[in-house]
Amino acid sequence: MQAETNYPLVSIIILNYNGESCLSNCLSSVLETRYSNFEVILVDNASADSSLEMAQEAFGADSRLRFVKNKVNLGFSGGNNVGFSYSKGDYIVFLNNDTVVEPDWLVYLVNAMQNDPTIGLAQSMILTIDGEKIQTAGWLFSNYLIHKYQLCKDKPSSLKFHPVFEISFVCGASMIIRREIVREMGLFDPKMPFFYDDTLLSLKTWLAQKRVVTVSGSRIRHVGGATNVWNIQFTTYHLLKSNICLLFDVYSKLADLVRALLVNIFYLSTNSMFFLKRKNIEVIRGNIQGLTWGLSNFRYLWQNRLNHWKKTKISPEKLKEKFVRVNLSVSFYLMPSKLGNDCFAFEVGKYENALTKA
Repeated sequence: MQAETNYPLVSIIILNYNGESCLSNCLSSVLETRYSNFEVILVDNASADSSLEMAQEAFGADSRLRFVKNKVNLGFSGGNNVGFSYSKGDYIVFLNNDTVVEPDWLVYLVNAMQNDPTIGLAQSMILTIDGEKIQTAGWLFSNYLIHKYQLCKDKPSSLKFHPVFEISFVCGASMIIRREIVREMGLFDPKMPFFYDDTLLSLKTWLAQKRVVTVSGSRIRHVGGATNVWNIQFTTYHLLKSNICLLFDVYSKLADLVRALLVNIFYLSTNSMFFLKRKNIEVIRGNIQGLTWGLSNFRYLWQNRLNHWKKTKISPEKLKEKFVRVNLSVSFYLMPSKLGNDCFAFEVGKYENALTKA
């Protein structure tokens, strides 16, 4: 590990909602970070528990920590936008409240950014909370953005990786971005409170002609979903909304967009029949809600697409190449979802092998 280079100020934004069971562990580990120049902005998203009061009592004397309380829950996107408005750092870190960081996690992230100006957005290596397995080393998309895959999920945490490697998009549990990219491209979309956050930030970074990577030396442990109370229908609905937005953004050429939308609609239709047979009505309802939202928000989707591409510095083909890391034939999407996912996972294995070779 290299020593800290120029000690730029880093703003660490932690969004909290009902984090009574995990927030203290997160803040304790963050405040013990071996990096000399950071601030922590804790944004409470109108929690109903006593997590904010506990944090203020336990850590309020630390001058590096600032508390912000929202009157209503603004979701991941809106809450983090509020946190950013209070930040002063050259680099902005978004960190989940159910994480525990290793002492040098931030040093690795900052050094990667400082030493390579082509990197715009980076995530930590995210482990399970016991530290024994990898939760995700980043995400990959298949073509048409139908399948997405967490790299090296459930593999041993002792696995050795290249120091830095590209991914389709980051995991929002621990990610760092340059302030100038946010200033140039904007941050999260408050209209999309869930799931269109780490993907959107990755999209904007690629559009700014900067790389999206994982820094394997930066390691954090993550519970995952510790404060979420979402049901399957809610999750399916918001995931599909996010995916529709991303399709309009990634597929800039009209012919490509139409093809991607048709393949996705066919895939959803065939898999809805599978879920209907299994009487999993919540998934079907979520998909119907998502498709209905897409139709009723077409003007928003189109305007969003135009706004993003006005600022782009790369070609549509290059963006597609950066997001689509695994290309499958259309026949893969005619298969039942489990079989299709298994085939995609096999192809991803080749990608993973290249990351872990010495």
